[in-house]
Amino acid sequence: MASLAGLLLLGGCVVGPDYERPDTPADQAYTVAPDTAPTASGEAQMFERAGEVRADWYRVFGSDKLDRLIENALTDSPTLAAARARLQSAQQAVVAGRAALLPQIDASAGVSRQRASGIELGIDDPSFINTFNLYQGRISARYDLDIFGKTRREIEQTQARLDFARFEALDAYVTLINNIVASAIAEAGVNAAIDTTKQIIDSQQRTLDIVDRQIEYGVAVDADAAQIQTRLARTRASLEPLRKQRAIAVNRLAVLTGSTPGTFADPHFHIDDLTLPATLPVSLPSALVRQRPDILAAEAMVHAASAQIGIAAANLLPDVSIGAYYSREGLSLGDLSDPVTALWQLGASASAPLFAGGRLRAQKRAAGDAYVAALADYRATVLAAFGDVADSLRSLESDARALEAQQTAADQARRNLDTVRARVDNGAATYIALYTAQVQYQDTLLDVVDARVTRYSDSAALFRALGGGWWNADDPLDMADARPAKPRRMSTDRPG
Repeated sequence: MASLAGLLLLGGCVVGPDYERPDTPADQAYTVAPDTAPTASGEAQMFERAGEVRADWYRVFGSDKLDRLIENALTDSPTLAAARARLQSAQQAVVAGRAALLPQIDASAGVSRQRASGIELGIDDPSFINTFNLYQGRISARYDLDIFGKTRREIEQTQARLDFARFEALDAYVTLINNIVASAIAEAGVNAAIDTTKQIIDSQQRTLDIVDRQIEYGVAVDADAAQIQTRLARTRASLEPLRKQRAIAVNRLAVLTGSTPGTFADPHFHIDDLTLPATLPVSLPSALVRQRPDILAAEAMVHAASAQIGIAAANLLPDVSIGAYYSREGLSLGDLSDPVTALWQLGASASAPLFAGGRLRAQKRAAGDAYVAALADYRATVLAAFGDVADSLRSLESDARALEAQQTAADQARRNLDTVRARVDNGAATYIALYTAQVQYQDTLLDVVDARVTRYSDSAALFRALGGGWWNADDPLDMADARPAKPRRMSTDRPG
């Protein structure tokens, strides 16, 4: 009994490294400019350093249609449904794993008809044969002491995998919202381009009609009309690729929101119906690693790999358990109530590997190597996240300057068009010169549309790069316990 008590006192021992979270990075992982360049219409964007990313960040674009689409998608998306189911499966795996720390109690009962001979009892008498009924009832219990913490490490690993499933689900949630916003902006841009192209076609048609009348009066020649007709045909041809892009964007919105393309109503987004966010939050790098679901999922895999080292180490050590059973047997059902028929046993057992050909030690070394690989994957994920934010910030700065330059070009082309139109009215220029000036101006209008769409798209991409603000939602996926944990330090050295 003294030795058993000593084993129980060792129950608090858990072999293997205790997991600690990676260190948070330095703040200079990426730089934040104070603002983007203002455009000719005054649409400057301010960056709020250490700003909070709202959970419903998509509302900053001011579109009720977009808001409704996202609300429907969060309910109907099969991607989110699958993520929720995987999360629930992982939660049940944790519940099942924790049960291993409790005593396991089983009960059984049975009745059988048997024919026994004396030979089984060592009686050399062929006539000694008996046929009887045997009634049995049994309760057994077993408890694994988990002296070296193998079961606790397995539970820790299962919990880490639950964390991984949770953050994978959150990443699906954030990605879904971003994809819907990106597709809506894409359709809005295409619709704006289609409208602008139709206006260009109307303008070119009016010019062609004027030139045709001039040809009738002998003021212009057929070559002048042919040039405009060619340009008009090319402009009309450019509409079909734009319509194709719109159809693809609308079909993508249908799929993302859990609908079939045939039943989905085109929301008809237009860039003029969206609001460019004037202020954009930028999380500190130290906060980003506690917010982005992909980083947290990678960290969960590091935790699981760390726990595996403890499991592999415990496999080298003895397993100790205690067990007992109590049973009754009788030739009739009433015999089971007689204490004389009672049988019982109480004992302890231990097992330990003596020779496994180096397999167990190799598994421990493999677990250590897997931990190093998981930690490297985590660092790669963190670096990629920093790159995403840095790219988004740099893109937004460039987008503002590009839009300003395109608007300047459009303004210049407009002034040139006004000048040429005045000269045509005074008889100092031909309609061909006017047409050429119109083409230049119309091309700049399409460039302005593209620049505007890019700015909206990159604004949405920044929110995605910052993690999507899920931690500020009351309950994004019925996961109230999915908040980022408080930072702890973690040694990046390889566990022994």
